[in-house]
Amino acid sequence: MQLTHGIVGRWQRFAESHALIAEMAKFSGLSFLVAALQYLLLTFLPVLLFTYTGWGETPAQLLHVTLGPIDTYAFDYPVTGDALGGLSYFVAFVLMLVISQAVNFPLQRNVTFKSHGNVWFQLAWYAVALVLITMACSLLMSLYVPFLAAHLDPAIYNLAVTVINGGVQLVIYFPVFKIIFPADKARESADERELVAA
Repeated sequence: MQLTHGIVGRWQRFAESHALIAEMAKFSGLSFLVAALQYLLLTFLPVLLFTYTGWGETPAQLLHVTLGPIDTYAFDYPVTGDALGGLSYFVAFVLMLVISQAVNFPLQRNVTFKSHGNVWFQLAWYAVALVLITMACSLLMSLYVPFLAAHLDPAIYNLAVTVINGGVQLVIYFPVFKIIFPADKARESADERELVAA
């Protein structure tokens, strides 16, 4: 008990003197937990939907993109004959995203950023950012996912996709969340002083 109390006390002192770094650490830790939830959902949902629906036989290739040598879809889930493709995987991906972000939003808002802004306004901007970032990440995924699917076992494939996609999102989401979940003025001033000192 004393050890735990000592660790908590040290963390609180560190967080007071290095607010931005502590915030980034909390953001990363909670994002890791959400990524673990995403991995579990992507491990089981596609198999369930593929097994119990006929959706795996329907392609889900949406928003065709042609940029020079790149000719793909923002959401590219062709029929693959297994749980890693078709509409069943796309629906599993969307369900995973909705469930994990329903967990992530309150955690990041209340624990990491301790924001007290208008929750409906923040939720609306969070949804807009989620859609735009998801589309960008999905477009990026359409470039490397076919390679991973062809060369990796499904369990490792899901882990690789989760890690890569989660890493990209981690870098993008932190500054976006700093805007969506503003801190009180005193805390913002401490963060600015910390950035100048770094």
